[in-house]
Amino acid sequence: MTQLDGRMLANRYRIEALVGRGGMADVYRGTDTMLERPIAVKILTDRSDDIRKRFLREAQSMAKLNHRNIVGVYDAGQADGLSYIIMELLQGRTLAQIPSGELTMHTAIRHFIDLLEALSYAHDQGLVHRDVKPANVMVLGDGVIKVMDFGLSRRTSEMSSVTNAGEIVGTIAYLSPERFLGKVADARSDLYSVGIMMYEVFTGGVPFKSETDDLVAVIFAHVNEPPVPPRTVNRAVPMQIERIILKLLEKDPERRYQNARELIVELQSLIGGGPGAPADAQPAPSRSAMVAAAAPEAVRQVLEKTFGSTRTLNEGYSETLAGMLATRKRNYPEAARAYTTALTAFKTAGNDVEYAKTALKFAMMIAQKNTEGEAPDRKEIDQAVEVLGDALPVIRGRRMSKELEEGERILYALQRIGVRFR
Repeated sequence: MTQLDGRMLANRYRIEALVGRGGMADVYRGTDTMLERPIAVKILTDRSDDIRKRFLREAQSMAKLNHRNIVGVYDAGQADGLSYIIMELLQGRTLAQIPSGELTMHTAIRHFIDLLEALSYAHDQGLVHRDVKPANVMVLGDGVIKVMDFGLSRRTSEMSSVTNAGEIVGTIAYLSPERFLGKVADARSDLYSVGIMMYEVFTGGVPFKSETDDLVAVIFAHVNEPPVPPRTVNRAVPMQIERIILKLLEKDPERRYQNARELIVELQSLIGGGPGAPADAQPAPSRSAMVAAAAPEAVRQVLEKTFGSTRTLNEGYSETLAGMLATRKRNYPEAARAYTTALTAFKTAGNDVEYAKTALKFAMMIAQKNTEGEAPDRKEIDQAVEVLGDALPVIRGRRMSKELEEGERILYALQRIGVRFR
């Protein structure tokens, strides 16, 4: 994108300096020359039709919201080929940028109450944020919280399993199980994301992660695996906080808090001086307060690289998840179908790494099927050996030692099984 410093938009807004970059837009500091006030100017950098529509939706969504804990939107439009949003200029840091140990227990809870006040207001207007994460929560110099980036928000009346199926957006670490399963996402999905953030603040890490950047494994964990209780990770976490976090992270939305107001009341009781209320002097976790703080740009790059904007790639992730779920239920015909579809999608998208990881999962499923007495047919074995053979050079080249060891073991086992058919 060309340098925009000093440029005028709509004969009114002067762009002065770049202050931040995002996946689809850049943010500049500027001045509204008519009202003589500082502003933030968000300029769309991705020109695809889908992104333009999302950008417009962000402006429309945020313009409807007038709350002290939500960044204000003043104007939006197009000028000289640029799509822009004029917003309140914020001076502060995102929760993702706050250093380890800086937050006290009391301050952290206060921040979450303000975040929930913003979400409660938006939910009452019929808007679900859909991308609640540390990088979208700004802490101003006076401690006031401002929620940003409603670009993925959607009216609850517009949300259905049809519009969400196959659509994996936002940041994987913070998304609710229903988002991955193509089910209706509502206000309780935002509360799940708040639960992930609380877990991260009070333990130093997100509950569902992969040391090998296997995003499908992270999705599978969101859908199937219970989180390790926060007090198991950090004994300093108060029992009341652990109970709240685990309720927020329930897989079934019906078992979570049903609205933000319920949670606000509980958190307020914890800092109101009642029995067992966390003292302000208690420090937040000694490890990193936010995982995203370590490398927000790296997180963005990983998501752009692995998810992109294509339906083909999303289909690959969705079908791989379906294969993992079917394998767990021992529905091997469905698992084979899902993995085969995913492999085709990843090959079409040219994503060698995800193809290799999925090939390993497929081969492991075939081997598992055999060990349980349901011997696979010759065609399945040959297919598993072929795709695993394609995958191993990629795994070896990426120095994925754990996957390489597992892949070579499975390949040897499948070759031995195949001997029976010769």
